[in-house]
Amino acid sequence: MEILSNGVKKPETGDRGSVFFPALEDNCDYLNDHTHDGSLGEPIPATNISPVTQSVSSGSWSATSGGQYRQLLTVPNGKNFDDVDITFKHSTTKEPISLGVEKVSATTYYVHINDNSVSLVASYRS
Repeated sequence: MEILSNGVKKPETGDRGSVFFPALEDNCDYLNDHTHDGSLGEPIPATNISPVTQSVSSGSWSATSGGQYRQLLTVPNGKNFDDVDITFKHSTTKEPISLGVEKVSATTYYVHINDNSVSLVASYRS
């Protein structure tokens, strides 16, 4: 029996049923339980994960004090605010914009800006 790099057992010629079938069971458990966390399976590179995006319309900003504006957003796909990284880009130029966010609930937050004519694209990675 050959043990591969991630602990998968590869039968070899001559392995008897008393060796083969327990290894087959171990392999089934491994395939069922792996998480790609680097410990239970190879990690998935971040470059292979597409973010979920959300349009943030310029027509939905609400004025706050001091010439600032905010918009209430809901984190998409049933994710929680605490479990995602959020970035923003200008919807036309695609330039990254660093903006303040304020958690409102487990799934909603305010994004703050000083120019209410800007439309954004919010990207979420978890």
